[in-house]
Amino acid sequence: MYLLKQIPPDIAQHKQIKIIVGDLSDSNDFDLLKVRQKGDHYELIKKEFIGPGETKENVIHINETEFNNILRSAVRRHAKIRVFYPLDKYLCEIDFYQDELNGYVRAEVEFENNEDYQSFVAPDWFGQEISKINHDLHEGLGTINLVDMTDRLKQKGIELIPLFLDN
Repeated sequence: MYLLKQIPPDIAQHKQIKIIVGDLSDSNDFDLLKVRQKGDHYELIKKEFIGPGETKENVIHINETEFNNILRSAVRRHAKIRVFYPLDKYLCEIDFYQDELNGYVRAEVEFENNEDYQSFVAPDWFGQEISKINHDLHEGLGTINLVDMTDRLKQKGIELIPLFLDN
């Protein structure tokens, strides 16, 4: 995962989807129960810790009414706009956080294997890699704001450049 230094100029040409996540626990443990809306798809998710660097998501598909009812029980929630951005042979998911975190943007690239990860050359508009500290940065996500996130990154010696998606 990476922060961004700037938004690619052709961002509006790529598919976007709104994501809403409601955590049903105030813990940031790896084992977690949550509800998620991705566009017009709704899910109840049990995330389980398997081992270092490995989690499993058990997903139950639900309808919009069920989602809204469960979301009312969430102890914290956050929303983001995800843009699916192609990077050579990879798909980059750029998340533009909304509401209290508006301005916080991060990108994730999924790699097939460690060799792909090691040979990946990030584009100029990528900023600092935050993969190893992402879990700590997102502690309490849904209850923190942009100032909190900026402070968390600053404590790690990383500058957050607020960026905004024009809609």
